[in-house]
Amino acid sequence: MHRKSKFWSCIKKNTDFYDLTREQQIDALINGGVYVCYNSASSSSSSKLIVKDNVLYLPDLSIKKKPSEDLLDEFYDYVLDISQSDIDTHFYLFFKNFNDSVFGMEFLEQKKVARELFIEIYDSVDVKGIDFLKKEFSKNGIENLKEYNRFLKLKSVRKAKCSALATDDSLISFLGGNEAYFKSSEFLEHNNFLSMLDFEKQLKVLISLNDRYQFTEDVVFSKLGKLKDRYKKYQNTFSSFDVFRFTNNFIEELNENKPSNIDSLHQALLELNLIQAKKESFINYLNTEHNTPTTKLRNYARDVNRSHDFRVLKIKEQLKELIS
Repeated sequence: MHRKSKFWSCIKKNTDFYDLTREQQIDALINGGVYVCYNSASSSSSSKLIVKDNVLYLPDLSIKKKPSEDLLDEFYDYVLDISQSDIDTHFYLFFKNFNDSVFGMEFLEQKKVARELFIEIYDSVDVKGIDFLKKEFSKNGIENLKEYNRFLKLKSVRKAKCSALATDDSLISFLGGNEAYFKSSEFLEHNNFLSMLDFEKQLKVLISLNDRYQFTEDVVFSKLGKLKDRYKKYQNTFSSFDVFRFTNNFIEELNENKPSNIDSLHQALLELNLIQAKKESFINYLNTEHNTPTTKLRNYARDVNRSHDFRVLKIKEQLKELIS
């Protein structure tokens, strides 16, 4: 997997977990923070909201159990990894044919062909049930209904594919590091897996066609889109997305003296009030997003470490320019 695995094989084979009933297993996963509980309205007819004598009566709520979002994300990443060869083969064959078909055409001619293919593939993906329309008013005060970004719709389809694939059996096999299960016909020939695989094949083509011909802004799967999605986890740590992006790029570009540079970055962010004061939240960000084995951050009084002071000053100048 492209990032350090938190959940894969976290259930060891020599534990008594597999001797438990399924309900007990799920409860154990909840206690471990792997599954979560949430309140859900009953599906019975009595679950409707009722207003009586100007009093609002809420429906009966029941407690449901489901996998955490972090687990679902890592699980789906794993399934994508083991499916990558099939996805890449489809991608290669598609663009081999496409490149041959547009050879010698001017860019605008190519774009017209690509647009027709994009629409055809997009319509073949099950997005018709996802009708997001947003109301806007023109400068003339005329009301318009505009379609939400198509890649947001595709993101919703991917989430649905993940939910269908992430059965308790599949997730427990993932948590137990059961590679044999994910190579078995039980998994690979299941309709949910085949549906996911077909979707991901088409999605990779759509992303690439759009990147080449820029039909619409990719707010989800582009590098910027992915970064914005990751930022949602750290909105309480960083003062803004721009600061988060600066921090991410700064760390990704470090080639030497990484711990010292991160200490200086942290102090610069603190002095400009651009991050939460609690060090733990920044350490969690470092360990989760950058796989740095960080347990503490050093802060120096001025003139104790001249190299550190110089780095802090330089970083603060860059940050001030960013937020000005």
